[in-house]
Amino acid sequence: MKTYWLGLFSAIVTLPLAVAAFFRLGLGDIQADAPPPAWENRIMTAAVHRSVDKRAGDLPAASAADEDSLVRGGKLYMLGCAGCHGELGKPVKEDLATYPRIPQLPGKGTQYSQPQIYWVVKHGIRMTAMSAYGRFYSEQDLWSIAAFLHQIKNLPATTESKILATTNGAAH
Repeated sequence: MKTYWLGLFSAIVTLPLAVAAFFRLGLGDIQADAPPPAWENRIMTAAVHRSVDKRAGDLPAASAADEDSLVRGGKLYMLGCAGCHGELGKPVKEDLATYPRIPQLPGKGTQYSQPQIYWVVKHGIRMTAMSAYGRFYSEQDLWSIAAFLHQIKNLPATTESKILATTNGAAH
C-alpha cells in the first residue's frame, strides 16, 4: 500500500513539474507559421468551444432573422470583419501565417450557434486575433452580425446582393 501512495504522489508531483520544465526550458514549439501538433489543436479547439458554449448558455435563444437584420449584419461584417475573415463573393484566402488560423467564414461558415456568435463578437477570444467588439457595437448590431454569420453559408441571393451593392467591396 505504501508503494501505491508513493507512486500516486510521484505522478501528481512529477507530471506537472515535467510539463512546467518542458515549457520553462523553451522546448515548446510556438511559431505561428507552422501547423500545431494534432493533440494541441484538438485540446485548444475543444477548450475554446466548451468555454464559449458555457458562457453563451444563458443568452436567449435567437429568433429567426429577417432580411433587414441580415443585411444590417452583412454590412457591418463587410466593413469591420471581412478584412480578416473573408469577403462575400470572393475566393477563400488561406492564411498560413497565424495560429490559430483565422476562420474564413464566407467559404466555411461556423459551427457556433447564433447566441455563441454574439458572445464571441462581443467578448472576443483571448490569445487569438479575435478582439472584443462589445464596446463598439450596439446590442442590435451584435445580434445582427450574429444572425448574418449564422447564415453566411446559406444567405438568400437577394440578401447577399443587397449587402454587396451597399458595401461595394469595402473590406481591404
